[in-house]
Amino acid sequence: MPESAKQSLVLYGKITKRHGLHGEVKVFAFGGRPKTLSGVKKVYVEVPDRGEPQKFVLSGIKIQKNTAILKLEGVDTPEAADGLKNLHVLVEKSDLQPPEEDEYYWSDLIGLRVCTSRGENIGEVKELIDSGGHDILVIESAGREREFLVPFVSRFVTAVDLDGSMITVEAVEEFLE
Repeated sequence: MPESAKQSLVLYGKITKRHGLHGEVKVFAFGGRPKTLSGVKKVYVEVPDRGEPQKFVLSGIKIQKNTAILKLEGVDTPEAADGLKNLHVLVEKSDLQPPEEDEYYWSDLIGLRVCTSRGENIGEVKELIDSGGHDILVIESAGREREFLVPFVSRFVTAVDLDGSMITVEAVEEFLE
């Protein structure tokens, strides 16, 4: 896969288990919106010990609450579907609908600098965690050699500036201790 194609992939979700007897898999959508896969023709799965994600053509998709049930071409048995359990699913960003106002792709947030509302630089976003109720920013601070967890909700995250590569968070001492 060309480098530009790898950079255009967005982490969509995680395969949680097989579904049925024909190799379908259930995918938990990290953003909580499985409908964003409507119209997508292919996905990529991060397979261990492979240098790049494996491309799968979608031959079917059903939406069920906050999961998507996918039929991947070439995955035709329950055993083959079981082999994909717990693997990440990626989608080409250009295949997805743009996020709505005040919504972001996780891939756009990872690597952003994080400052407090007082201007203190506390680190950068290393990853996000889906806690079920809301996302949590995992902020790695090189200076303090530790991580901070901050809920990605308006009470704590006061601004996201993608163009300026920065997130502003309310200076809450229990997060920064």
